Amino acid sequence: MQKKNIFVFLILTFLIFGFCNCSYAQQTLFNVPSADVTEKGKVFVQHETQFSNKFFVNTEYNAFGIGKNTEIDVTLGGVGTNNVANELLGVGFKSFIPLNKKLYEKYEAKLTYGTLIQTSLRGNGVGNWTYSHLSLRLPKLKTRFTGGVNVLTTTFAGRDAFGFIGGIEQPITKRFGLQMDWFSGKHSNGFLIPGFYLIGPKDVTLWAGYQIHNNKANGDNGFVIEVAKIFSIR
Repeated sequence: MQKKNIFVFLILTFLIFGFCNCSYAQQTLFNVPSADVTEKGKVFVQHETQFSNKFFVNTEYNAFGIGKNTEIDVTLGGVGTNNVANELLGVGFKSFIPLNKKLYEKYEAKLTYGTLIQTSLRGNGVGNWTYSHLSLRLPKLKTRFTGGVNVLTTTFAGRDAFGFIGGIEQPITKRFGLQMDWFSGKHSNGFLIPGFYLIGPKDVTLWAGYQIHNNKANGDNGFVIEVAKIFSIR
């Protein structure tokens, strides 16, 4: 698929979703899970494309809010290409716990945790990704810092690994902001991704970033584009 066709697809998706009356929230940064959790009665849908002149990968993220600060997650990754070692269907959950009433009210301080069990659609077995992180938001600047750990298995990341995950989010206006996330380690998720987000018509959100590998063995540097929307099913 040529790069210009990728951008045409993303623009059309952005405009089509823009005519729906739905609400917005963010469930991921780029690859690191966000501290946000889908509200009860809402469905988060996100398309992600990663590409360069050497690879092209699609991932579809879906989250269903079930209440009590918890969502059910369904992810389909490695779709439409042979440039990655695996094509996966993942099912899991994400939840958060406020650390303290006063800290939560002032800093949105919370502990987020989750897991995703992945089944290879190419016959490479079953894997798992489990993570947990702490986050807080500065009251005036609205900067949010996120940091924690994760465990990845071979089916998911090309090798078993344990390491740090983290991110920074900085709103600039009500509809535009900067962000960056990072997976430490030598595996297929080991990238630093700086970029931005833009909330468009009807709260459709576009993310764009550039992934930079920790090690050449992790994979090639390239672009990341995401389009997302939250739908109410109440």
